[in-house]
Amino acid sequence: MEIGTREYTPEDYGFVYDLKKESCLSYVSRIWGWNEEKQVDYFNTFIERAKDSMKIIVADGVKIGMINWSTGEGTYEIENICLSPKYRNKGIGTQLLTVIIESCTYPTIELQVFKDNPAISLFRRLGFQVAGESEIHYQMQLLKRQIPQ
Repeated sequence: MEIGTREYTPEDYGFVYDLKKESCLSYVSRIWGWNEEKQVDYFNTFIERAKDSMKIIVADGVKIGMINWSTGEGTYEIENICLSPKYRNKGIGTQLLTVIIESCTYPTIELQVFKDNPAISLFRRLGFQVAGESEIHYQMQLLKRQIPQ
């Protein structure tokens, strides 16, 4: 399976919305309750802010996920990385994150994850450590000098 990324286009809107909904519905429903209208408004704001830093993840030409990020002073933040359920636990997330870690020129890579998200074990295996937490999230970071060999 050949994995790659491409730029987000407006034609990807529905795919990304469905993917984010599928990825976050159980967490959001349990914590705050799911309100479709509010989620669409939130998503529209997200797309407007993130579209220029978003990539669509493709496998053999088929859309299977998305990733977006932001950068700050000395920090690269992975804001979202979502894969369709059918493509999870197949090493794709590891492959993508490894490329990011190896090519990132920032000294720190950060992300935030729901505390009960199974992907935490992936992040830890790749060297991310909990740097802070809220009631529902862990803030994790990888200091480039601490990358496991």
